Amino acid sequence: MTWRYIFPVMVAGIAVMTGCADKPVEEMMQAETAIQIAQAAGADEYAAEDFSAAAAALADGKSRIERKDYQGGRASALEAFRKAQSAKNKVEAGKRSVKEELGSGQVTLQDEWTQFEEVISKKSLTKAQQDAWETDRMSLDEGFKSIKAHTEAGDYAGAMSYLKQVRDNLVKIKESVK
Repeated sequence: MTWRYIFPVMVAGIAVMTGCADKPVEEMMQAETAIQIAQAAGADEYAAEDFSAAAAALADGKSRIERKDYQGGRASALEAFRKAQSAKNKVEAGKRSVKEELGSGQVTLQDEWTQFEEVISKKSLTKAQQDAWETDRMSLDEGFKSIKAHTEAGDYAGAMSYLKQVRDNLVKIKESVK
């Protein structure tokens, strides 16, 4: 073979090899952007497992790049990008699931609260107990209002947090009355 044929092949081979040795800056930026978009969509709350996997892949990519493992860093960045997109795509399904759980939890809790109010209404309470009961009732009513406000605003994770607080408060109130 003559140099006329070998030289272009060598140049192409060197170009390919040095291309793979460059830092995967673009891939890392795309992965970081995809993670930010997924987080803005609510993936950290409604698709937490996939979102965490994307963040872990991005961290792995950064670590590999620091060790000058650019191919590994590129692969991790691409994985982070894919997982962030997957997390973003699962947000709506996650919201529906939390909304359904929230709805049934509210109904159950409201029923439990109504039954407990009936039990209390049949008891003879001292003035101090009545005052405490009124304070507890107002606190739970505020909790129910917060659940409703967050649900109406589409913040189902926030509403779920309030639902858990109201449930915990109701348990404490029931124990204090026994």
